Amino acid sequence: MEASLGLGTGLTRWRALAEGDPIELVAGPQGGWHVDVSVRGAGVESEGLRLDYYAIDAESGDELSFVTSSQLTEGGVLPADEGWFRLGDRVVFDIDGPEDVVGRDVCLIVEISGAAWEDEDQRCVTIIDALP
Repeated sequence: MEASLGLGTGLTRWRALAEGDPIELVAGPQGGWHVDVSVRGAGVESEGLRLDYYAIDAESGDELSFVTSSQLTEGGVLPADEGWFRLGDRVVFDIDGPEDVVGRDVCLIVEISGAAWEDEDQRCVTIIDALP
């Protein structure tokens, strides 16, 4: 099986993201703002892989987030029929408030790297704030 990577969302189960999908902006416990992301991997062992997440403005290409990273271990992923899931990661925005991204098209990007494999996946989504 060829190695593959898929960016999605979900805290307790992986949900695929399609281009243009809405994704909820979350107010973090330390006063910041983020979106929840998840990854589905197949054809490659997760142990030792590094995931780097970030966001850019879909129109201008300007960076909108900090780079957030996760180093994978076998215990930090859930097994799947043909691979694994990494759930509950975050893209943490570097913004003053929700008005900086709500309603905008933002490209969420995950880069994966390890000793034998590197790849990336991205989805341009619309940031929403369903809760007032």
